Amino acid sequence: MLYLQLAFNKIYNKYRSGVILLLITLIILLLDFIFTRVITDYLPFIYKYIKAKNVEVAIDFAPEIWLGLLGLVLGTLIIVISVASQSTPKLIDLYTNDERSLLYIWYIVVGTVHNMFLQFYSKIDLDVAKTSMFFNTYLLLPIALMIAVPYVLYILLYTKTSNVINKIYDNSFQRLQSLASMAKMGLLDEKSASAFQFQSFEALNQLDDLLAYVSFKEPKGDIMNKISLSIQNFVRYKQYLRDYAPEFFRISKRIAPDVSFKTMTGQFEEMERNHTFYEQKGFRLLGNAYIKLIEEEEFDLASLCAYELSQCGKVAIEENDIPIMNVVLIRFNTLMRFGIKHGLKNKEARNLYNAVFHYSGYINYIIESKNEKMIKESCKYFNIYVNEIYRHSRSEPAFIFLVDAFTWEFKRILIELDKHALDISLQKEILALFLRIDNLADAYEENPMKNRKFSGGVRGFQIALALYYLKVGQDLLTHIIIEDILQDHQGMESEALRKTVHTSCENLGRSSPTFWEDTDRGNSNLYFSEDKDQIPRFLEIFNQYINEKLNNNGQNAYLQ
Repeated sequence: MLYLQLAFNKIYNKYRSGVILLLITLIILLLDFIFTRVITDYLPFIYKYIKAKNVEVAIDFAPEIWLGLLGLVLGTLIIVISVASQSTPKLIDLYTNDERSLLYIWYIVVGTVHNMFLQFYSKIDLDVAKTSMFFNTYLLLPIALMIAVPYVLYILLYTKTSNVINKIYDNSFQRLQSLASMAKMGLLDEKSASAFQFQSFEALNQLDDLLAYVSFKEPKGDIMNKISLSIQNFVRYKQYLRDYAPEFFRISKRIAPDVSFKTMTGQFEEMERNHTFYEQKGFRLLGNAYIKLIEEEEFDLASLCAYELSQCGKVAIEENDIPIMNVVLIRFNTLMRFGIKHGLKNKEARNLYNAVFHYSGYINYIIESKNEKMIKESCKYFNIYVNEIYRHSRSEPAFIFLVDAFTWEFKRILIELDKHALDISLQKEILALFLRIDNLADAYEENPMKNRKFSGGVRGFQIALALYYLKVGQDLLTHIIIEDILQDHQGMESEALRKTVHTSCENLGRSSPTFWEDTDRGNSNLYFSEDKDQIPRFLEIFNQYINEKLNNNGQNAYLQ
Protein backbone atom coordinates (compact mmCIF):
# COMPACT_ATOMS: atom_id res chain seq x y z
CA MET A 1 0.00 0.00 0.00
CA LEU A 2 2.79 2.41 0.91
CA TYR A 3 4.55 1.52 -2.33
CA LEU A 4 1.45 2.48 -4.36
CA GLN A 5 1.08 5.71 -2.40
CA LEU A 6 4.67 6.70 -3.05
CA ALA A 7 4.37 5.81 -6.73
CA PHE A 8 1.20 7.92 -7.01
CA ASN A 9 2.83 10.84 -5.20
CA LYS A 10 5.76 10.68 -7.60
CA ILE A 11 3.45 10.83 -10.63
CA TYR A 12 1.22 13.44 -9.01
CA ASN A 13 4.08 15.79 -8.19
CA LYS A 14 5.44 15.54 -11.71
CA TYR A 15 2.10 15.93 -13.54
CA ARG A 16 0.05 17.75 -10.92
CA SER A 17 -1.93 20.02 -13.25
CA GLY A 18 -2.88 17.20 -15.63
CA VAL A 19 -3.85 14.85 -12.80
CA ILE A 20 -6.10 17.52 -11.25
CA LEU A 21 -7.74 18.20 -14.65
CA LEU A 22 -8.47 14.50 -15.08
CA LEU A 23 -9.76 14.26 -11.51
CA ILE A 24 -12.11 17.25 -11.87
CA THR A 25 -13.45 15.93 -15.21
CA LEU A 26 -14.22 12.52 -13.72
CA ILE A 27 -15.82 14.04 -10.63
CA ILE A 28 -18.12 16.32 -12.65
CA LEU A 29 -19.17 13.49 -14.98
CA LEU A 30 -19.76 11.24 -12.00
CA LEU A 31 -21.79 13.88 -10.17
CA ASP A 32 -23.79 14.50 -13.34
CA PHE A 33 -24.62 10.79 -13.53
CA ILE A 34 -25.48 10.59 -9.82
CA PHE A 35 -27.64 13.72 -10.03
CA THR A 36 -29.57 12.25 -12.93
CA ARG A 37 -30.17 8.97 -11.04
CA VAL A 38 -31.23 10.78 -7.87
CA ILE A 39 -33.64 13.05 -9.73
CA THR A 40 -35.08 10.12 -11.66
CA ASP A 41 -35.48 7.67 -8.79
CA TYR A 42 -35.90 9.76 -5.64
CA LEU A 43 -37.21 13.17 -6.74
CA PRO A 44 -39.79 12.30 -9.40
CA PHE A 45 -41.68 15.58 -9.01
CA ILE A 46 -38.59 17.55 -10.07
CA TYR A 47 -37.90 15.09 -12.87
CA LYS A 48 -41.46 15.45 -14.20
CA TYR A 49 -41.15 19.23 -14.10
CA ILE A 50 -37.84 19.20 -16.01
CA LYS A 51 -39.03 16.85 -18.76
CA ALA A 52 -42.40 18.52 -19.20
CA LYS A 53 -43.01 19.59 -22.80
CA ASN A 54 -44.04 23.08 -21.86
CA VAL A 55 -40.99 23.70 -19.62
CA GLU A 56 -37.73 24.96 -21.06
CA VAL A 57 -34.54 24.73 -19.01
CA ALA A 58 -32.91 28.07 -19.70
CA ILE A 59 -29.21 27.63 -20.37
CA ASP A 60 -28.64 30.19 -23.10
CA PHE A 61 -27.16 32.65 -20.62
CA ALA A 62 -24.81 30.13 -18.98
CA PRO A 63 -21.90 30.11 -21.51
CA GLU A 64 -21.44 33.87 -21.19
CA ILE A 65 -21.43 33.63 -17.40
CA TRP A 66 -18.97 30.72 -17.38
CA LEU A 67 -16.62 32.51 -19.78
CA GLY A 68 -17.00 35.81 -17.94
CA LEU A 69 -16.20 34.13 -14.64
CA LEU A 70 -13.18 32.40 -16.14
CA GLY A 71 -11.92 35.69 -17.58
CA LEU A 72 -12.50 37.50 -14.30
CA VAL A 73 -10.63 34.93 -12.23
CA LEU A 74 -7.72 34.56 -14.66
CA GLY A 75 -7.43 38.32 -15.12
CA THR A 76 -7.37 38.89 -11.37
CA LEU A 77 -4.74 36.19 -10.96
CA ILE A 78 -2.51 37.60 -13.67
CA ILE A 79 -2.62 41.09 -12.17
CA VAL A 80 -2.21 40.06 -8.53
CA ILE A 81 0.51 37.48 -9.12
CA SER A 82 2.44 39.70 -11.56
CA VAL A 83 2.45 42.66 -9.18
CA ALA A 84 3.26 40.58 -6.10
CA SER A 85 6.06 38.68 -7.83
CA GLN A 86 7.95 41.96 -8.25
CA SER A 87 8.66 41.98 -4.50
CA THR A 88 8.23 38.26 -3.83
CA PRO A 89 10.35 36.22 -6.26
CA LYS A 90 9.42 32.61 -7.08
CA LEU A 91 5.75 33.37 -6.35
CA ILE A 92 4.67 32.26 -9.83
CA ASP A 93 6.46 28.93 -9.36
CA LEU A 94 4.57 28.38 -6.13
CA TYR A 95 1.23 29.36 -7.60
CA THR A 96 1.44 27.02 -10.58
CA ASN A 97 1.76 24.14 -8.10
CA ASP A 98 -0.92 25.32 -5.68
CA GLU A 99 -3.55 22.58 -5.46
CA ARG A 100 -6.46 24.82 -4.47
CA SER A 101 -5.86 27.16 -7.38
CA LEU A 102 -5.56 24.31 -9.86
CA LEU A 103 -8.72 22.70 -8.52
CA TYR A 104 -10.79 25.87 -8.89
CA ILE A 105 -9.43 26.95 -12.27
CA TRP A 106 -9.91 23.50 -13.79
CA TYR A 107 -13.38 23.33 -12.19
CA ILE A 108 -14.39 26.48 -14.09
CA VAL A 109 -12.80 25.26 -17.33
CA VAL A 110 -14.46 21.82 -17.18
CA GLY A 111 -17.77 23.42 -16.20
CA THR A 112 -17.53 25.73 -19.21
CA VAL A 113 -16.74 22.88 -21.63
CA HIS A 114 -19.50 20.79 -20.06
CA ASN A 115 -21.95 23.59 -20.75
CA MET A 116 -20.75 23.97 -24.34
CA PHE A 117 -21.61 20.34 -25.07
CA LEU A 118 -24.99 20.81 -23.44
CA GLN A 119 -25.68 23.67 -25.82
CA PHE A 120 -25.44 21.15 -28.65
CA TYR A 121 -27.76 18.69 -26.91
CA SER A 122 -30.25 21.40 -25.96
CA LYS A 123 -31.85 21.09 -29.42
CA ILE A 124 -32.37 17.36 -28.91
CA ASP A 125 -35.38 16.39 -26.92
CA LEU A 126 -33.63 14.08 -24.46
CA ASP A 127 -34.69 13.82 -20.83
CA VAL A 128 -31.14 13.00 -19.75
CA ALA A 129 -29.82 16.09 -21.53
CA LYS A 130 -32.36 18.28 -19.74
CA THR A 131 -31.28 16.88 -16.40
CA SER A 132 -27.64 17.59 -17.18
CA MET A 133 -28.57 21.12 -18.29
CA PHE A 134 -30.25 21.71 -14.95
CA PHE A 135 -27.24 20.26 -13.09
CA ASN A 136 -24.73 22.46 -14.93
CA THR A 137 -26.69 25.71 -14.89
CA TYR A 138 -28.30 25.65 -11.47
CA LEU A 139 -25.75 23.71 -9.43
CA LEU A 140 -22.24 23.85 -10.89
CA LEU A 141 -22.45 27.50 -11.98
CA PRO A 142 -23.81 28.92 -8.68
CA ILE A 143 -21.12 27.01 -6.78
CA ALA A 144 -18.45 28.48 -9.05
CA LEU A 145 -19.87 31.98 -8.57
CA MET A 146 -20.04 31.66 -4.77
CA ILE A 147 -16.44 30.44 -4.58
CA ALA A 148 -15.12 33.25 -6.84
CA VAL A 149 -14.87 35.99 -4.19
CA PRO A 150 -13.38 33.75 -1.44
CA TYR A 151 -10.89 32.46 -4.00
CA VAL A 152 -9.77 35.97 -4.98
CA LEU A 153 -9.30 36.78 -1.29
CA TYR A 154 -7.37 33.53 -0.90
CA ILE A 155 -5.02 34.57 -3.70
CA LEU A 156 -4.50 37.98 -2.12
CA LEU A 157 -3.57 36.31 1.16
CA TYR A 158 -1.46 33.78 -0.73
CA THR A 159 0.77 36.57 -2.04
CA LYS A 160 1.48 37.79 1.50
CA THR A 161 5.19 37.30 2.17
CA SER A 162 4.69 35.31 5.39
CA ASN A 163 2.38 32.86 3.60
CA VAL A 164 4.86 32.44 0.75
CA ILE A 165 7.60 31.69 3.29
CA ASN A 166 5.44 29.13 5.07
CA LYS A 167 4.47 27.53 1.75
CA ILE A 168 8.11 27.12 0.69
CA TYR A 169 9.00 25.62 4.07
CA ASP A 170 5.98 23.28 4.18
CA ASN A 171 6.67 21.99 0.67
CA SER A 172 10.31 21.38 1.60
CA PHE A 173 9.34 19.49 4.75
CA GLN A 174 6.82 17.34 2.88
CA ARG A 175 9.49 16.42 0.33
CA LEU A 176 11.83 15.45 3.15
CA GLN A 177 9.19 13.18 4.69
CA SER A 178 8.54 11.60 1.31
CA LEU A 179 12.29 11.15 0.82
CA ALA A 180 12.62 9.29 4.13
CA SER A 181 9.71 7.02 3.23
CA MET A 182 11.18 6.26 -0.17
CA ALA A 183 14.54 5.47 1.42
CA LYS A 184 12.97 3.01 3.87
CA MET A 185 11.10 1.34 1.01
CA GLY A 186 14.25 1.08 -1.09
CA LEU A 187 12.70 3.26 -3.83
CA LEU A 188 15.31 6.02 -3.79
CA ASP A 189 17.26 5.70 -7.01
CA GLU A 190 19.96 8.02 -8.30
CA LYS A 191 17.52 10.09 -10.38
CA SER A 192 15.15 10.62 -7.45
CA ALA A 193 18.04 11.53 -5.13
CA SER A 194 19.34 14.07 -7.63
CA ALA A 195 15.88 15.57 -8.03
CA PHE A 196 15.44 15.94 -4.28
CA GLN A 197 18.87 17.52 -3.86
CA PHE A 198 18.01 20.06 -6.53
CA GLN A 199 14.54 20.78 -5.12
CA SER A 200 15.85 21.15 -1.56
CA PHE A 201 18.54 23.58 -2.70
CA GLU A 202 15.97 25.43 -4.78
CA ALA A 203 13.79 25.88 -1.68
CA LEU A 204 16.73 27.32 0.28
CA ASN A 205 17.58 29.62 -2.63
CA GLN A 206 13.97 30.79 -2.76
CA LEU A 207 14.13 31.74 0.91
CA ASP A 208 17.46 33.47 0.36
CA ASP A 209 16.04 35.44 -2.56
CA LEU A 210 13.11 36.52 -0.41
CA LEU A 211 15.54 37.67 2.27
CA ALA A 212 17.18 39.95 -0.29
CA TYR A 213 13.87 41.40 -1.49
CA VAL A 214 11.86 41.99 1.69
CA SER A 215 12.53 45.12 3.72
CA PHE A 216 10.59 44.47 6.93
CA LYS A 217 12.15 42.83 9.96
CA GLU A 218 9.41 40.33 10.72
CA PRO A 219 9.57 38.44 7.38
CA LYS A 220 13.38 38.55 7.47
CA GLY A 221 13.36 36.90 10.88
CA ASP A 222 10.79 34.37 9.67
CA ILE A 223 12.97 33.49 6.67
CA MET A 224 16.04 32.86 8.83
CA ASN A 225 13.93 30.76 11.16
CA LYS A 226 12.65 28.65 8.26
CA ILE A 227 16.17 28.12 6.91
CA SER A 228 17.21 26.99 10.38
CA LEU A 229 14.17 24.71 10.76
CA SER A 230 14.88 23.16 7.35
CA ILE A 231 18.40 22.32 8.50
CA GLN A 232 17.12 20.93 11.80
CA ASN A 233 14.53 18.75 10.02
CA PHE A 234 17.19 17.37 7.71
CA VAL A 235 19.46 16.53 10.65
CA ARG A 236 16.59 14.66 12.32
CA TYR A 237 15.67 12.67 9.20
CA LYS A 238 19.25 12.06 8.13
CA GLN A 239 19.51 8.78 10.04
CA TYR A 240 16.95 7.15 7.73
CA LEU A 241 19.06 8.13 4.74
CA ARG A 242 22.26 6.89 6.38
CA ASP A 243 20.68 3.52 7.13
CA TYR A 244 18.70 2.90 3.95
CA ALA A 245 20.22 5.09 1.22
CA PRO A 246 23.79 6.19 2.02
CA GLU A 247 24.39 6.86 -1.67
CA PHE A 248 22.02 9.83 -1.36
CA PHE A 249 24.85 11.93 0.09
CA ARG A 250 26.85 11.87 -3.13
CA ILE A 251 26.75 15.39 -4.52
CA SER A 252 24.91 15.27 -7.84
CA LYS A 253 25.75 17.27 -10.94
CA ARG A 254 22.57 19.29 -10.50
CA ILE A 255 23.70 20.93 -7.24
CA ALA A 256 27.47 20.99 -7.75
CA PRO A 257 27.28 24.27 -9.76
CA ASP A 258 25.19 25.93 -7.02
CA VAL A 259 26.50 29.41 -6.23
CA SER A 260 27.07 28.48 -2.57
CA PHE A 261 29.22 25.50 -3.59
CA LYS A 262 31.45 27.13 -6.19
CA THR A 263 34.06 28.05 -3.59
CA MET A 264 33.76 24.70 -1.78
CA THR A 265 34.57 22.24 -4.56
CA GLY A 266 37.66 21.11 -2.66
CA GLN A 267 35.44 20.04 0.24
CA PHE A 268 33.04 17.87 -1.77
CA GLU A 269 34.65 14.60 -0.70
CA GLU A 270 34.60 15.64 2.93
CA MET A 271 30.94 16.69 2.71
CA GLU A 272 30.02 13.40 1.07
CA ARG A 273 31.92 11.46 3.72
CA ASN A 274 30.43 13.41 6.63
CA HIS A 275 26.97 13.75 5.06
CA THR A 276 26.91 17.53 5.49
CA PHE A 277 26.24 18.99 2.03
CA TYR A 278 22.71 20.24 2.85
CA GLU A 279 23.67 21.76 6.20
CA GLN A 280 26.71 23.44 4.65
CA LYS A 281 24.41 25.07 2.11
CA GLY A 282 22.04 26.34 4.81
CA PHE A 283 24.86 27.58 7.06
CA ARG A 284 26.41 29.43 4.14
CA LEU A 285 23.12 31.28 3.62
CA LEU A 286 22.87 32.16 7.32
CA GLY A 287 26.48 33.36 7.29
CA ASN A 288 25.89 35.55 4.24
CA ALA A 289 22.79 36.97 5.89
CA TYR A 290 24.79 37.74 9.04
CA ILE A 291 27.40 39.70 7.09
CA LYS A 292 24.75 41.72 5.30
CA LEU A 293 22.77 42.41 8.46
CA ILE A 294 25.72 43.66 10.50
CA GLU A 295 26.72 45.92 7.62
CA GLU A 296 23.19 47.32 7.60
CA GLU A 297 23.30 47.63 11.41
CA GLU A 298 20.35 45.29 11.85
CA PHE A 299 21.66 44.17 15.24
CA ASP A 300 18.63 42.20 16.40
CA LEU A 301 18.35 40.25 13.14
CA ALA A 302 22.08 39.57 13.11
CA SER A 303 21.72 38.20 16.64
CA LEU A 304 18.88 36.01 15.37
CA CYS A 305 21.28 34.45 12.85
CA ALA A 306 23.56 33.40 15.72
CA TYR A 307 20.59 32.10 17.70
CA GLU A 308 19.32 29.98 14.80
CA LEU A 309 22.82 28.59 14.34
CA SER A 310 22.89 27.54 18.00
CA GLN A 311 19.51 25.82 17.60
CA CYS A 312 20.84 23.83 14.65
CA GLY A 313 23.76 22.82 16.84
CA LYS A 314 21.40 21.80 19.61
CA VAL A 315 19.53 19.43 17.28
CA ALA A 316 22.84 18.03 16.02
CA ILE A 317 23.79 17.31 19.65
CA GLU A 318 20.44 15.61 20.26
CA GLU A 319 21.02 13.42 17.20
CA ASN A 320 24.69 12.88 18.14
CA ASP A 321 25.73 14.18 14.72
CA ILE A 322 29.39 14.93 15.46
CA PRO A 323 30.27 16.27 11.97
CA ILE A 324 27.45 18.82 12.16
CA MET A 325 28.47 19.77 15.70
CA ASN A 326 31.92 20.56 14.33
CA VAL A 327 30.49 22.47 11.38
CA VAL A 328 28.35 24.60 13.72
CA LEU A 329 31.40 25.31 15.87
CA ILE A 330 33.37 26.43 12.81
CA ARG A 331 30.46 28.60 11.72
CA PHE A 332 30.37 30.29 15.13
CA ASN A 333 34.09 30.96 14.83
CA THR A 334 33.40 32.47 11.43
CA LEU A 335 30.72 34.74 12.91
CA MET A 336 33.23 35.86 15.52
CA ARG A 337 35.70 36.73 12.77
CA PHE A 338 33.04 38.67 10.83
CA GLY A 339 32.03 40.49 14.02
CA ILE A 340 35.59 41.42 14.99
CA LYS A 341 36.35 42.70 11.50
CA HIS A 342 33.15 44.76 11.42
CA GLY A 343 33.67 46.02 14.98
CA LEU A 344 37.19 47.27 14.31
CA LYS A 345 36.16 48.92 11.06
CA ASN A 346 33.04 50.62 12.43
CA LYS A 347 34.05 50.89 16.11
CA GLU A 348 30.92 48.92 16.99
CA ALA A 349 30.86 46.12 19.55
CA ARG A 350 27.15 45.36 19.66
CA ASN A 351 27.17 42.49 17.16
CA LEU A 352 29.92 40.68 19.05
CA TYR A 353 28.14 41.30 22.34
CA ASN A 354 25.06 39.53 20.98
CA ALA A 355 26.88 36.77 19.09
CA VAL A 356 29.03 35.68 22.05
CA PHE A 357 25.88 35.07 24.07
CA HIS A 358 24.67 32.50 21.55
CA TYR A 359 28.17 31.07 21.10
CA SER A 360 28.42 30.33 24.82
CA GLY A 361 24.86 29.02 24.69
CA TYR A 362 25.92 26.48 22.07
CA ILE A 363 28.89 25.47 24.22
CA ASN A 364 26.49 24.94 27.11
CA TYR A 365 24.47 22.57 24.89
CA ILE A 366 27.71 20.67 24.25
CA ILE A 367 28.34 20.54 27.99
CA GLU A 368 24.90 19.02 28.51
CA SER A 369 25.89 16.25 26.10
CA LYS A 370 29.06 15.62 28.17
CA ASN A 371 31.17 15.21 25.04
CA GLU A 372 34.55 16.03 26.57
CA LYS A 373 36.39 16.24 23.26
CA MET A 374 33.96 18.79 21.88
CA ILE A 375 33.95 20.71 25.18
CA LYS A 376 37.73 21.06 25.11
CA GLU A 377 37.77 22.09 21.46
CA SER A 378 34.97 24.65 21.78
CA CYS A 379 36.46 26.20 24.93
CA LYS A 380 39.84 26.40 23.23
CA TYR A 381 38.34 28.38 20.35
CA PHE A 382 36.33 30.52 22.74
CA ASN A 383 39.48 31.36 24.69
CA ILE A 384 41.25 32.39 21.46
CA TYR A 385 38.57 34.96 20.71
CA VAL A 386 38.43 36.21 24.31
CA ASN A 387 42.15 36.93 24.22
CA GLU A 388 41.93 38.53 20.79
CA ILE A 389 39.14 40.79 22.02
CA TYR A 390 41.34 41.63 25.01
CA ARG A 391 44.23 42.64 22.76
CA HIS A 392 41.99 44.82 20.60
CA SER A 393 40.55 46.51 23.69
CA ARG A 394 43.94 48.07 24.42
CA SER A 395 43.69 50.21 21.29
CA GLU A 396 39.95 50.21 20.59
CA PRO A 397 37.77 51.65 23.40
CA ALA A 398 34.61 50.16 21.89
CA PHE A 399 35.95 46.70 22.72
CA ILE A 400 36.60 47.37 26.40
CA PHE A 401 33.18 46.25 27.59
CA LEU A 402 33.41 43.19 25.34
CA VAL A 403 36.28 41.89 27.49
CA ASP A 404 33.94 41.70 30.46
CA ALA A 405 31.08 40.29 28.37
CA PHE A 406 33.27 37.49 26.97
CA THR A 407 34.77 36.78 30.41
CA TRP A 408 31.31 36.61 31.98
CA GLU A 409 30.23 34.08 29.34
CA PHE A 410 33.37 32.03 30.00
CA LYS A 411 32.55 32.08 33.72
CA ARG A 412 29.06 30.84 32.90
CA ILE A 413 30.58 27.96 30.90
CA LEU A 414 32.72 26.91 33.87
CA ILE A 415 29.70 27.00 36.17
CA GLU A 416 27.80 24.75 33.75
CA LEU A 417 30.73 22.32 33.74
CA ASP A 418 30.44 22.02 37.52
CA LYS A 419 26.64 21.78 37.53
CA HIS A 420 26.80 18.85 35.12
CA ALA A 421 29.37 17.13 37.38
CA LEU A 422 31.99 16.73 34.68
CA ASP A 423 35.39 15.31 35.60
CA ILE A 424 37.45 17.58 37.83
CA SER A 425 40.47 17.25 35.55
CA LEU A 426 38.42 18.66 32.66
CA GLN A 427 37.20 21.52 34.83
CA LYS A 428 40.76 22.33 35.85
CA GLU A 429 41.86 22.31 32.21
CA ILE A 430 39.10 24.71 31.15
CA LEU A 431 39.70 26.86 34.24
CA ALA A 432 43.35 27.21 33.20
CA LEU A 433 42.15 28.68 29.88
CA PHE A 434 39.90 31.08 31.76
CA LEU A 435 42.71 32.26 34.00
CA ARG A 436 44.90 33.14 31.01
CA ILE A 437 42.60 35.97 29.98
CA ASP A 438 44.11 38.54 32.33
CA ASN A 439 47.73 38.14 31.28
CA LEU A 440 47.76 41.55 29.64
CA ALA A 441 47.86 45.12 30.89
CA ASP A 442 44.58 46.54 32.17
CA ALA A 443 42.58 47.97 29.30
CA TYR A 444 40.70 50.26 31.66
CA GLU A 445 43.74 52.21 32.84
CA GLU A 446 45.55 54.82 30.80
CA ASN A 447 48.80 54.31 32.71
CA PRO A 448 48.82 50.78 34.10
CA MET A 449 51.25 50.06 36.91
CA LYS A 450 54.53 48.50 36.01
CA ASN A 451 54.40 44.70 36.24
CA ARG A 452 50.62 44.86 36.65
CA LYS A 453 49.14 41.95 34.69
CA PHE A 454 45.46 41.96 35.37
CA SER A 455 42.22 43.67 34.41
CA GLY A 456 39.91 44.87 37.13
CA GLY A 457 36.85 43.52 35.34
CA VAL A 458 38.41 40.14 34.63
CA ARG A 459 39.68 39.91 38.20
CA GLY A 460 36.14 40.57 39.45
CA PHE A 461 34.78 37.68 37.41
CA GLN A 462 37.55 35.41 38.65
CA ILE A 463 36.64 36.25 42.23
CA ALA A 464 32.93 35.74 41.46
CA LEU A 465 33.75 32.30 40.08
CA ALA A 466 35.79 31.52 43.18
CA LEU A 467 32.79 32.49 45.33
CA TYR A 468 30.64 30.02 43.38
CA TYR A 469 33.21 27.26 43.87
CA LEU A 470 33.30 27.95 47.61
CA LYS A 471 29.51 27.72 47.80
CA VAL A 472 29.37 24.33 46.03
CA GLY A 473 32.33 22.89 47.90
CA GLN A 474 34.91 23.03 45.09
CA ASP A 475 37.62 24.45 47.36
CA LEU A 476 40.40 23.08 45.16
CA LEU A 477 39.29 25.21 42.22
CA THR A 478 39.00 28.24 44.49
CA HIS A 479 42.60 27.77 45.57
CA ILE A 480 43.70 27.53 41.94
CA ILE A 481 42.09 30.92 41.24
CA ILE A 482 43.74 32.53 44.27
CA GLU A 483 47.12 31.12 43.31
CA ASP A 484 46.70 32.53 39.81
CA ILE A 485 45.85 35.98 41.21
CA LEU A 486 48.99 35.92 43.35
CA GLN A 487 51.11 34.72 40.45
CA ASP A 488 49.82 37.48 38.20
CA HIS A 489 50.71 40.07 40.84
CA GLN A 490 54.29 39.12 41.51
CA GLY A 491 56.32 42.22 42.24
CA MET A 492 53.35 44.08 43.66
CA GLU A 493 53.17 45.28 47.28
CA SER A 494 51.20 42.84 49.40
CA GLU A 495 49.10 45.54 51.02
CA ALA A 496 48.28 47.09 47.67
CA LEU A 497 47.13 43.69 46.46
CA ARG A 498 45.02 43.18 49.58
CA LYS A 499 43.40 46.56 49.00
CA THR A 500 42.79 45.83 45.32
CA VAL A 501 41.16 42.44 45.98
CA HIS A 502 39.11 43.89 48.87
CA THR A 503 37.88 46.61 46.53
CA SER A 504 36.81 44.02 43.96
CA CYS A 505 34.97 42.10 46.68
CA GLU A 506 33.26 45.27 47.88
CA ASN A 507 32.09 45.97 44.33
CA LEU A 508 30.66 42.46 44.09
CA GLY A 509 28.96 42.91 47.44
CA ARG A 510 27.30 46.16 46.34
CA SER A 511 26.17 44.91 42.95
CA SER A 512 22.48 44.35 42.26
CA PRO A 513 20.88 41.77 39.93
CA THR A 514 19.75 44.41 37.45
CA PHE A 515 21.46 47.28 35.67
CA TRP A 516 20.00 50.78 35.34
CA GLU A 517 20.21 50.66 31.55
CA ASP A 518 18.75 48.24 29.01
CA THR A 519 20.76 46.21 26.50
CA ASP A 520 19.90 43.67 23.83
CA ARG A 521 19.92 41.04 26.60
CA GLY A 522 17.74 43.06 28.95
CA ASN A 523 19.03 44.79 32.08
CA SER A 524 20.78 41.90 33.81
CA ASN A 525 23.93 43.03 35.63
CA LEU A 526 27.00 41.06 34.52
CA TYR A 527 28.84 42.11 37.67
CA PHE A 528 26.28 40.68 40.08
CA SER A 529 27.17 37.53 42.00
CA GLU A 530 24.55 35.34 43.63
CA ASP A 531 27.28 33.94 45.88
CA LYS A 532 28.44 37.16 47.53
CA ASP A 533 27.66 35.66 50.93
CA GLN A 534 30.93 33.74 50.44
CA ILE A 535 33.03 36.93 50.28
CA PRO A 536 34.19 36.81 53.94
CA ARG A 537 35.31 33.22 53.55
CA PHE A 538 37.11 34.02 50.30
CA LEU A 539 38.95 36.96 51.86
CA GLU A 540 39.96 34.79 54.78
CA ILE A 541 41.51 32.20 52.46
CA PHE A 542 43.08 34.91 50.32
CA ASN A 543 44.69 36.62 53.33
CA GLN A 544 46.03 33.28 54.50
CA TYR A 545 47.75 32.86 51.12
CA ILE A 546 49.28 36.34 51.30
CA ASN A 547 50.49 35.82 54.87
CA GLU A 548 52.03 32.52 53.86
CA LYS A 549 53.77 34.22 50.95
CA LEU A 550 55.09 36.94 53.25
CA ASN A 551 56.39 34.38 55.72
CA ASN A 552 58.16 32.51 52.96
CA ASN A 553 59.67 35.75 51.67
CA GLY A 554 60.92 36.85 55.07
CA GLN A 555 58.19 39.47 55.49
CA ASN A 556 59.19 41.13 52.22
CA ALA A 557 56.47 43.65 51.36
CA TYR A 558 56.60 42.61 47.69
CA LEU A 559 55.19 39.32 46.43
CA GLN A 560 57.59 37.08 44.62
